[in-house]
Amino acid sequence: MEDHENKGYEDYNIDNLNSMDSDNTQVYDVSKEMEDIDTGRNDNDNKKEEKLKIKKSRKNGCMFNMVWLVLLVFISVLITRYALAGINDMLAIGRSSTIVTVEIPKNADLDTVSSILSKQGVIQEESFFKMYAFITKSRSGFSQGIYELRTDMDYEAILNYIRNQSNSKDIVEITFIEGINVQECADLLQKNEVCEKEEFLKACNSDEFDEKYEFLKAVNNKSNRYYKLEGYLFPDTYEFYRGESAQDAIKRFLNNYQKKVIKTSSSSDSSDKTSIKDRAEKNGRTIEEILCIASIIQAEAANKEDMYKVSSVIYNRLNTLSNGGKSTKGEFGLAHLKVDCTVWYPYRSKNVVPQDKVSKFVSRYNTYNIEGLPAGPICNPGLEAFDAALNPANTDYYYFCHSASGEAFYAKTNDVHESNLKKAGLK
Repeated sequence: MEDHENKGYEDYNIDNLNSMDSDNTQVYDVSKEMEDIDTGRNDNDNKKEEKLKIKKSRKNGCMFNMVWLVLLVFISVLITRYALAGINDMLAIGRSSTIVTVEIPKNADLDTVSSILSKQGVIQEESFFKMYAFITKSRSGFSQGIYELRTDMDYEAILNYIRNQSNSKDIVEITFIEGINVQECADLLQKNEVCEKEEFLKACNSDEFDEKYEFLKAVNNKSNRYYKLEGYLFPDTYEFYRGESAQDAIKRFLNNYQKKVIKTSSSSDSSDKTSIKDRAEKNGRTIEEILCIASIIQAEAANKEDMYKVSSVIYNRLNTLSNGGKSTKGEFGLAHLKVDCTVWYPYRSKNVVPQDKVSKFVSRYNTYNIEGLPAGPICNPGLEAFDAALNPANTDYYYFCHSASGEAFYAKTNDVHESNLKKAGLK
């Protein structure tokens, strides 16, 4: 019985051990399987992450390529536009044809020349011009001087022209004295080879300057004048280019007139620094009237002091116009200024009137024949004459005359004037 029970117990234990061993084996296998599962998951995650990196890298690469392509296209467009603009400028395609004057300084380098040409409108693409000059080995050897260039010249023509000294224009300095008239200005300009006399005279009677110079629009009696611009060619010293146009020469005179007469006064003796035009209007006169009176004063007066007394005679006679030409002394016919400088205008004197005209010539400006002021100025006065026209001396004189030496004689009546004429050696 015991043996049998013990045997049964042993069998039981053996079965239990086997059973436990079997269970342990199962536990071990499950754990390993879990490890394998985790490893698989990690591998999958790594593969996914790697795929994401590759995908992102490809996306970034596409974006970079796109940006690079856009940048490349943009740069290509810029280069193409620059090249086209440069080539058009090099060949002068699309540039209008006008003549401009440029001055090349001594020892000028390519940068200086390019800048000058660009500012004057001869070229438009400064950097392209410099590149062309460099490639064609024309970046030096520029000749100092004044040049007239057309704006439709190509690069080659421009460089050849300004590197040849014989093409430069000479500068000439001319002094125009106070009281010079239009014809005498024309003679001086032609004598100094600036422009042709006839071209200048024709321009002086045109309306082509009215748009730029407002003061010329006030000339409303052009048909009665010999030269519209008489009086406006301000006397001074000017620099001109030999062979320049009459229009350019005239603009120098008009610019100076505008500066000295219309804008500000530069009379050193005048405390009033407002413009001559404003001073004229303040005195109840137009600038055209003052200009005309100043021109007569300039032509008739012997010196600066004499100007103010001659001015008083002119005004005293003009004041008789409202009284039928009668003076305060009871004399008549004083509405006629009777100044000799008007008799042969537009000529300076009888001896310069053309021979085929002199016998029958009668000036429309002759103040022995007309009352009051002539239709326009008879010369181009200076600032002192303007000042005298604005500030006449306070006198009762109606007459004046001068001896050959310039001595002045004044009179209130005709009888005294006749006596003065004898004193001056004029009778």
